[in-house]
Amino acid sequence: MVDVKNRICVGGFPQFDEVNVKMDFPKPSDVVINDVSRELLKEVDSLSSEVNSRRPIPEEILKKIKEELTGRNVHNSSGIEGNTFTLRETKEVLKTGSVIDVGRKREATETINLGNAIEYVQGIAENHNTWADADIFLKVHEKLMNDLLEDSGCFRHQGVMISGAKYQPPSADKIDSLMVEFFGSLRTALESQKVHPVVIATWVHWSIARIHPFKDGNGRMARLWQDLILFGNHLTAAIIPQQSREAYYQALISADDGKFDPLVQMIANAINDSFNVYLNAFRESDEIQDWAKNILGESRVRSEQKLQLEYLSWSRKMRTLRDTFQRCANQVTSQSDGSIEIQVNGFDIIEQATWELLRSGSPAGKTWFFWLNFRKDHRHVNYCFFFGRHLSSHLDETLSEIHPSPCLLISEESDGETAIRLDDSIDHPVTLRELLVINNQLIRKRFDREKGEVGEAIYDEGIDPLVVATDMIKEVLLYRLAE
Repeated sequence: MVDVKNRICVGGFPQFDEVNVKMDFPKPSDVVINDVSRELLKEVDSLSSEVNSRRPIPEEILKKIKEELTGRNVHNSSGIEGNTFTLRETKEVLKTGSVIDVGRKREATETINLGNAIEYVQGIAENHNTWADADIFLKVHEKLMNDLLEDSGCFRHQGVMISGAKYQPPSADKIDSLMVEFFGSLRTALESQKVHPVVIATWVHWSIARIHPFKDGNGRMARLWQDLILFGNHLTAAIIPQQSREAYYQALISADDGKFDPLVQMIANAINDSFNVYLNAFRESDEIQDWAKNILGESRVRSEQKLQLEYLSWSRKMRTLRDTFQRCANQVTSQSDGSIEIQVNGFDIIEQATWELLRSGSPAGKTWFFWLNFRKDHRHVNYCFFFGRHLSSHLDETLSEIHPSPCLLISEESDGETAIRLDDSIDHPVTLRELLVINNQLIRKRFDREKGEVGEAIYDEGIDPLVVATDMIKEVLLYRLAE
């Protein structure tokens, strides 16, 4: 059994008046998940096999993937805790290892420390003995909180409260026994090899957040130790977007009550988003291949979950599209001489209830998905991608099995001009008008510039997201913002 008593750096345990500090501590094998979670775990396994089948990855590609994922990981994990650095600022600090603004020294230190902790965790992941080692656990915390917390690398010796939480963290005098139990349960789960590694990682994430063993840094430690388990199982980082903070907190609260599915699904989706970075780097056109077919196997899915599975498939396509726009924007900006900058600012994808509302043909509000912002010298033009209802027309006769469906529409805002919707314009130089998914295929509606007939629209079925992104960015730069 792991002895952690001597890890308390300051002797004695102050008494803490516990209010609703019930500590039910399930083991990983006690975690029960539903069919939707199991389908997402199958997707994780499928994407893992696809990525790992291409190893060894060329060094130059692997370096780019690592830099991208580490930047995203640090940016979002720190952002959840209140760090205000943009993704670009985060990457710059990680690259240079220096403070970019004296007034933001603490945020820069947080960024550098988390980057160092991630690198350390990646380096020890193959040694499974480190996963349940209290000394290693505290060493990672010391790296994470270096120059930020006086008691870095030490369990807390005082009570803490979490505002608004249903269950409060246990008092400091219980940290010893709870961490012994935590490491013991983790070791047993690892030795049995009967629990899916994503479930173990989810349980680890929740347990550390629930025990709250440190004065500060608990959320980042929970996500680091989660990723340690994932890395060691040949998976990849589960990067929870800071924009999903509220949903993330609700998932943790649900796990407090023994319902782990929201957190399992959030982590599984985050893993798949990270695997998408690998697949994009390999320039694969079919990022998810037979995933939708597998998860939509109705014989294995209860009837009440069928619609949810369809939504998951649709949202995966849309996330892939946004990720591709981000990748292309980064490439143009990084290779520009500074006269051109393209930024992608994203929102959470619409929830299933809103998706169903649009699918039924009803309107819905607050459906923004992402902004694509262009700057060329002193000119600016911004495009808002938002979800709306597909309006049928005679053109739909060329598509099979089309039905009322949510679609992605685009509006334009430029310097001093009134915002317009591209689907309302018949002669706009940007030809993209609408994007939708039918039978798990991305379909683009656009005007055909080559035919030269104003107002003539066509559908491109099974379009690659990379083609959608590169065509639109090219048209904006060459035609909309032309000199």
